[in-house]
Amino acid sequence: MSTIHYTKSLPVVAEPDVLVCGTGLAGIGAAVGAARNGASVMAVDRMGFAGGFFTNIIGSAFDGFVYEETGKPVVGGLVFEMLERMGVVEPGQAPHLSYNVNGDFTEVEKHPDRVIPRTDPELFKKASDEILVESGVNLLFHTQVSDVIVKDGRVDSVVVSNKDGLVAIRPKYVIDATGDADVAAWAGCPYEVAESLQPMSLHFRIGFVELTFELRRKCAAVLEKACAAGKIGLYGGPWPATFSGRDIYFNVIRTPGNATNPQDWTNAEIQGRRDAWTMFELWKEALPEFKDAYFFTSGPTAGSRESRRIVGDYTLTGDDIRGAKRQDDVVVLGAWRIDRHPKDATGYHDQPIVPPYDISYRTLLPQGVENLWVAGRCHSATSEALASSRVTANSMGMGQAAGTAAAIARATGVDSRSVPMAELQDRLIAADVILDPESAMQGL
Repeated sequence: MSTIHYTKSLPVVAEPDVLVCGTGLAGIGAAVGAARNGASVMAVDRMGFAGGFFTNIIGSAFDGFVYEETGKPVVGGLVFEMLERMGVVEPGQAPHLSYNVNGDFTEVEKHPDRVIPRTDPELFKKASDEILVESGVNLLFHTQVSDVIVKDGRVDSVVVSNKDGLVAIRPKYVIDATGDADVAAWAGCPYEVAESLQPMSLHFRIGFVELTFELRRKCAAVLEKACAAGKIGLYGGPWPATFSGRDIYFNVIRTPGNATNPQDWTNAEIQGRRDAWTMFELWKEALPEFKDAYFFTSGPTAGSRESRRIVGDYTLTGDDIRGAKRQDDVVVLGAWRIDRHPKDATGYHDQPIVPPYDISYRTLLPQGVENLWVAGRCHSATSEALASSRVTANSMGMGQAAGTAAAIARATGVDSRSVPMAELQDRLIAADVILDPESAMQGL
């Protein structure tokens, strides 16, 4: 591969206390957590809206929000607030209800009486804009992180690209909520990538069709038959949900690849759209329920379940999760199944249920830098453990913890590893974050 040498002086366009890179679930949690605790915050995102998985890929509900045996929340804080802002629950009621694990009709059929923690993509965009702006976050959309400058063990500047060209932001503290640990990796922090990554996915929505429990089974049977006949290749589930009662959202596409490889990401989107249309046409041909069905939209981007995982001060393991290991520096709870999608198998896969477990603050601290946190699926965990901790509610909780910690660090002038844990946990609890697993195990 040939190289070029390129030199340019970049303008410093902002010097916030805290820079949040990415405004997915982790980024929203980080930006709001930091701003509400007194820091000046800038948040950047490559898309024209916040919401990450829920809006970029199209997600249907807060995975990891509850312990499914009881339906009681394990992740509170901003997840409660977002459900209230979207009108899913009445103000003040979020902590006291019983919820389904998500909106997938495979799960809804088990507990039809429980509330679905639904996240309609357009409602989530609106709620995200409101909570970020009201919290005082300085937002910059259409802005891609491009490089990182490190000096004396600290992130000095983050280079971003947008319609101004290449510009620099010089923050005092940085939170990497990119999902792929772009900032941490480009800052030289150690990270790992599993030899066998979970496959990527492109979600899509079909309009003018009513989802029922029986129709879910019919859709699965059509795909199974088509796969056996060689009409379609790899797929997962299907896991359908509905936002309106007259549409179906499908999580079903399964494409091997690494989202940090631009070609893999491109291929996942091309193949994903091709597979989505093939499945739609198969259902429309075979099922009378699809007579008036309309292919409404696919997600703006293909989604990744797993890519880079930072090497942090502590690494969450599968044994930690199965044994519900307690941590003195817990900042968010997890309870999602060990949901490891295979890259070379079709249909449904085993998802062992786990008890509520602690996610350590140290998993948010990349080695080698003193003013950087990560939040979300790039935190420090084994590939097995990440199959549980990577999901949306946990990511928002990690972000809220990282943002709150960054604000404390800014106010006290300390680095990321010197944030007083008792103060951080007290502030999180005051913000309705749940750190006691007994509330979920026994019911609130």
